[in-house]
Amino acid sequence: MPLSFILIDENETSCAQLVKLATESTQIELVHVFSSIKEATKFLHEATVDFLIIDPNLSNQLGFSFIEKHQAKQPIIILSPRTKDAIKAYSIGVFDFILKPMEPFRFQKTIERLANQNYLLEKKEIILPARYIEVRCDLMTERIEHEKIDFIEAMGDYVKIATPKRKYVVLMSMKKILELLPASTFFRSHKSYIINLQKVKNYTSNEINLKNKTIPLSRFRTKAFKELILSI
Repeated sequence: MPLSFILIDENETSCAQLVKLATESTQIELVHVFSSIKEATKFLHEATVDFLIIDPNLSNQLGFSFIEKHQAKQPIIILSPRTKDAIKAYSIGVFDFILKPMEPFRFQKTIERLANQNYLLEKKEIILPARYIEVRCDLMTERIEHEKIDFIEAMGDYVKIATPKRKYVVLMSMKKILELLPASTFFRSHKSYIINLQKVKNYTSNEINLKNKTIPLSRFRTKAFKELILSI
């Protein structure tokens, strides 16, 4: 039985290519093509598919926010002409990233790998890659799982990543590390701090309390923080 999927993409050329590949394949079935995240979300409320393919670079639409919300339900393959999207794609645990313009051979290898996953063919359970970031610390490459991060603090040209068991000091800017983390979970509450929203115990108009740390909340970021924390 072929694996069903939907495509979310505004580019007519890449859409036509995917339609052709799906038509010629016995492994996959394209159910619908969407150019709007809103319409795709409405469809997914009423129907299910085995996986999604999406170009997150949609006009005036939050492609990566959509991906982060839906990747726990179906494997997601990202198509993008931007190589820098690959870093974010893998950091949030998508199934695969394919660079546009897409090579049919590369796409076929992804589909074969997807079709060989027993959770799709038998259990219908999704087993996603571990969600982590990779950083260089003390001459070693360290993998730090997102859920273990409490907060991140700016230290000049470095950042300090605090977890319950260890603190990692990494040569990286706050802007760069924020790009590597899922926007639905991590929030820059102050110019010097990024917090894991899952670790918030309570907050006031100018402070956020974690288990063992009080983090300042900039008054310019209060509204955005409250909107995010209420959506979790």
